Amino acid sequence: MKNIVYISIISLLFVVACSTKKNSRTNRFYHNVTTKNNVLYNGNIAFEQGVTQLAENYKDNYWEILPIEPLEIDEDKFELPGKSKEGASKTPFDIAEEKAVKAVQKHSMQFAGEEHNKQIDDAYMLLGKSRYYSQRFVPALEAFEYIIKNYPKGDLHKELIVWKAKTQIRLQNEEQAMAALKKLLAKKDNDSYIKELSHTALAMAYMALDSVPKAIEQLENATKTNENEEQYTRNLFILGQLYRNQKNIDSSQIAFNKILKHKKSPYKYKMHAYMEQVKNTSADVDNSELKKIFAKNIKRYENRFYLGGLYYHAATLDFFEGNEEVALEKLKKSIQTPLVNDYQKGKSYEAVGNYYFDKAKFVKAGAYYDSVIPTVVNQNTKRIRRLKRKIKSLEEIIYYETVLETNDSIYKLIAMDTVSRRQFFEAHIAKIKKEDEIAAIQKENATRSLSSASSSNIAKQSNKNKMNSSRKSNPSAGNNSGIGKWYFYNPQTIGFGKVEFTKTWGGRKLQDNWRLSSETADTETKNKAVVQTEKINESKKYDISYYLKKIPSDKKKIAKMHDNTSTALYQLGLIYKEQFKEYPLAISRLERFLVEDPKEKQILPAKYHLYKIFEILGDAKMNKYKQDIITDYPDSRYTQVLLNPNEIASYTSNEKTPEKHYEKVYCDYDFYEKYQSVFEACEKAITQYNDDPILPKFELLKSFTIFKLEGKKPFMKSLEYVVGNYPKTEEAERAQEILDMLNGVKKEKKEPVKEEKAKKAKNKAKERANQLSGKGEMSDEEKQKMLEKIKKKRKGPRSFKN
Repeated sequence: MKNIVYISIISLLFVVACSTKKNSRTNRFYHNVTTKNNVLYNGNIAFEQGVTQLAENYKDNYWEILPIEPLEIDEDKFELPGKSKEGASKTPFDIAEEKAVKAVQKHSMQFAGEEHNKQIDDAYMLLGKSRYYSQRFVPALEAFEYIIKNYPKGDLHKELIVWKAKTQIRLQNEEQAMAALKKLLAKKDNDSYIKELSHTALAMAYMALDSVPKAIEQLENATKTNENEEQYTRNLFILGQLYRNQKNIDSSQIAFNKILKHKKSPYKYKMHAYMEQVKNTSADVDNSELKKIFAKNIKRYENRFYLGGLYYHAATLDFFEGNEEVALEKLKKSIQTPLVNDYQKGKSYEAVGNYYFDKAKFVKAGAYYDSVIPTVVNQNTKRIRRLKRKIKSLEEIIYYETVLETNDSIYKLIAMDTVSRRQFFEAHIAKIKKEDEIAAIQKENATRSLSSASSSNIAKQSNKNKMNSSRKSNPSAGNNSGIGKWYFYNPQTIGFGKVEFTKTWGGRKLQDNWRLSSETADTETKNKAVVQTEKINESKKYDISYYLKKIPSDKKKIAKMHDNTSTALYQLGLIYKEQFKEYPLAISRLERFLVEDPKEKQILPAKYHLYKIFEILGDAKMNKYKQDIITDYPDSRYTQVLLNPNEIASYTSNEKTPEKHYEKVYCDYDFYEKYQSVFEACEKAITQYNDDPILPKFELLKSFTIFKLEGKKPFMKSLEYVVGNYPKTEEAERAQEILDMLNGVKKEKKEPVKEEKAKKAKNKAKERANQLSGKGEMSDEEKQKMLEKIKKKRKGPRSFKN
């Protein structure tokens, strides 16, 4: 009976103590202890789990300026208070927020406007921070503002001001945030933690406003104390990056050296600090010690996560010393490293592409540039847009060089006798059998290792298999010497450039101006046009007769191959000369073109281009081509230009003059709307009248036909070419006017043409067009007179349809 009484008394006391309506010592003690050790304890555990997850999931891109606070912002999460989260699973921050709300709702003890539970301000702090990291900045701001207003004397008051300021920065209210932080820093009783937190937040605000010098100042102030090892080291790292961008290399090196010397710096920052030091150095500096550091770090097993970057920057040091082959090998290792991240892999691909581009090995460069694009999430950066333009400029080279390489390999086979062919294929089959055996053994070893090896060893073995496999399948991953040059049994050589070409252009007939043709070739023609072959039949790859049968013997097919080779050589010569200024390559292609039974109509322009190249190079060989042109083509326009280099020949009323030619082509554009034929005529005229004053007119007219055939973007690009290549001409001025209009650049308004006058001019133009097209009976003489009357004196086409 007594036990029952005691239990009843204890229960009554417990119920009384649970009440938040009574301001007694017992009640205050109970709710303080319960809030701190139960509700907030669990809430803080969940919050720390959330912060840890954020840190683990956030991937810094060390190629860019690191954000001061590593939080990946998603604007869709900027929720207003009360917005539901239906269907979404709870995150640790959601749990922490629930615990904070529970603490306030069940344990708050307010009497006469004063809170008597000392843990409630901690609950509000947890509530605001949880919402902040959930990126629900508006409700987070409300939580911080409430506690600042209602708990002005709380222990967390200053820290709350900083968190409120950070939230305002996220909501783009930087000015308010900076004002509050500066006011806080003006107080003399701030401890080192508040100072570090405040200066870091101020740096965030200045970075958001692109005020880099002031951000640097605040980061310097923040690193005077070290209350948070992670943030302290991160601030130093960002300082180093910002100083480098400001061309202050010495200060940048000091910041990175501080990270390396600080024993408690997180390891990831130390490894990247070494890499950043490479970005700060140059070829005229002694980098021997830095090279030793990289060689040592590459060998360390714990650095396997950083190998992609280590190999890349070690290659940079080798390039500085002129060890190009060693550097290239390290770049390729950077690509092949199993744990390399996509962005670093893309940078390594690009570096190899740049190497080959600088060596004028454009086909290889294009293959590596193509590999960069899939590694990048944001395709709209300046770097990727520039790279895509570079890839675009290489497309024709890759296409024509592939045609050339493929046909050359076929010519070699055609030239062999039967015995030589069999010997060659016997050697080839023996080689691929050996490679297949090695691949099978490696596959078996990899399978066995799966059950016993550690995950890292599995990854390493898998990568080794991929590397061996890629040497046969990826032209950019290994040495394709020997068999790689023969078109019909290396599917990758066959398809090199084919996929990208077909993806970009579709099936096109091999003809002049194939880029603008609206016609697509049938399957047979398309296959011939691109590489003239088909993929190997794997079931017959050990069969000699299979290869022998595929060697073409039909004279028509061989003649067609010759035409394709001739076209490829001529086009490559012009591309290397005009677009890339690679004169040795242009010479090799054009001179080979001339000795391989070229088309008669292309001999003269090819010789003239060679003359111009040797003139640029100051080579006496220019005189040979000059004399050939004058002797063999005495009546050509090229001869007139060569004989009268300092003056323009006066043209008569002969129809063959450039002016008459332009007039006729323009008439086809303006009245008959023969855009495809006009484009082709402009292309030919540009070659025919090279270095003639009429050239800009044909270029501008070509631009307008591009608009009709391809649309606005190619049109603008073509106009930019006119502006850049023919400055201070009327055509360039006209092109710039149109570009300004398309780009929204405002100009002074001119008096509009009266509607009646415009209508009258349009009707008159139609009447002339009808007469010229045969709807009115006119003699050839009358047609000529009519053409004389409608001769165009304006700069080019004056209007186009949007």
